[in-house]
Amino acid sequence: MYHFWLVLHLFSAAALFASLVASGALVSGASMSPGALTASTALMRAGLVGVLVFGIALAIDADGYELYDGWILIALGLWFAAGYLGDTLFTAFKEAGGEGASVRSGVSALYWINVAVIVLLLADMVWKPWA
Repeated sequence: MYHFWLVLHLFSAAALFASLVASGALVSGASMSPGALTASTALMRAGLVGVLVFGIALAIDADGYELYDGWILIALGLWFAAGYLGDTLFTAFKEAGGEGASVRSGVSALYWINVAVIVLLLADMVWKPWA
């Protein structure tokens, strides 16, 4: 069952990265139709929920890990930060009507902070400090 949860966890992470690419295009000035913006937002939320749910399932299923391990607690904190930042980004994009050029410049900094948080989340998953 471990490999089943792992595949779903990785697919969820891929969805999260895909939404990061979409938001990066918007920050760079690309325009996006309202339908594509809604799909990107749904992809981000599905990726975040999947990463959390399947990650918890993995931690419970694996013999060597517990939910209170340091690297899992770090991942949960980074997950909350990524969710907040991603939701804030897509809300700003929706308010701008999907026009990347009309998004205020502060959103660009927010995007790069979100990229850093998600890269830290990935690094935490790969190297598992305090495992």
